[in-house]
Amino acid sequence: MKKVIIILIIVGCTIKAEDVSAQIFKLPKYYRQSLNVDSLVKNTPDGLIFYPEVIVYPHKSPKTKREQKQYDKLVRNFLKVYPYALELAKTYKNIDDTLAMFSSDKKRELYLKKREQQIMQHYKPILSRFTLSQGVLLVKLMDRESGSTAYEIVNELKGSVTAFFWQSFALMFGNSLRAEYDSNGDDKEIEYLVKRYRDKTL
Repeated sequence: MKKVIIILIIVGCTIKAEDVSAQIFKLPKYYRQSLNVDSLVKNTPDGLIFYPEVIVYPHKSPKTKREQKQYDKLVRNFLKVYPYALELAKTYKNIDDTLAMFSSDKKRELYLKKREQQIMQHYKPILSRFTLSQGVLLVKLMDRESGSTAYEIVNELKGSVTAFFWQSFALMFGNSLRAEYDSNGDDKEIEYLVKRYRDKTL
């Protein structure tokens, strides 16, 4: 990812140096970090226009119709799955933080049981409609957003026996709760979509 900052110097512009100086505090942080604005203002006789930051993501374009079709499918799946991955990761963190506040295992167990019912009631109708490829994508994105694989989350909240059961069930459908996110390897395309999603360019 490269941050490109474009500066256009217009000859004959009537903006005064002192007027620009008064506006420096309003400049985006990346301008102040990357440019010596004071020096530019003092040594440039003409006016300055600061354009917005442009973020460029290196990305290999699909070369064949098949590759384009696969990429389009990934984008559709990502747009459907990623918001839920963000929600679930936030919910997991909230549960994890709350569990640390309880003084006894019994209270933690009661809290987990209640939260599990709430989560299943809300998400089961939604996630049950996911395709296999969407389920695989969700598991990977959960690892990215929470820092823990789906297996680790289940194991921590429900115990190793439950985690083993769900992992075995997932493997029957070609998925794995142990799937880890690799932003520089197999999941490079997904990482590209995550960045574009967060920059609201997708």
